[in-house]
Amino acid sequence: MRGNLLNLVFKRMAGGYQEQLPFYEKMLHVAEQQKVVLAKEEVDMEQIFNLIEQRQELIVTLEKMNEGLASLKEEIKDALEIAEFNISNIKAKISGPGVEALANSLEQLGYLVTEIKELDQVNETALRQVMQKTQEQLKILQENKKAGQAYQSTLFTEEGVFIDYSK
Repeated sequence: MRGNLLNLVFKRMAGGYQEQLPFYEKMLHVAEQQKVVLAKEEVDMEQIFNLIEQRQELIVTLEKMNEGLASLKEEIKDALEIAEFNISNIKAKISGPGVEALANSLEQLGYLVTEIKELDQVNETALRQVMQKTQEQLKILQENKKAGQAYQSTLFTEEGVFIDYSK
């Protein structure tokens, strides 16, 4: 009885994780777009900021979706008397179609998350290079401005004049 009930719960959890898949796929797509933008000769920073904002919105949505699953995870940990909620600990305690459905969902999510992380590392490196290049260009501009100011004449400075009308 308890096994059947837990398997139903695992199926519901698997369904919850399946609902998250499109959001993770969108996040992967946004990360791929970031990579394309960062690979251009002239990086459009506004476009990068827009993509980061899209990712942030997806993250907020996923966090809200995970809130409901978090309490369920704690109840399952208590019911199965396991220290950590992971599929290997669950499979050691119980088996069934719900457990398999959950394992499949977590595997799909894990694959997407791994791809996203790898792309994020590539994008972070590219973004750091863009920022370094921008800093170097800014430094050159500032040095040129200082050099230009050094050669500008300061002979024509205006002074204030006080006129005493009382005399």
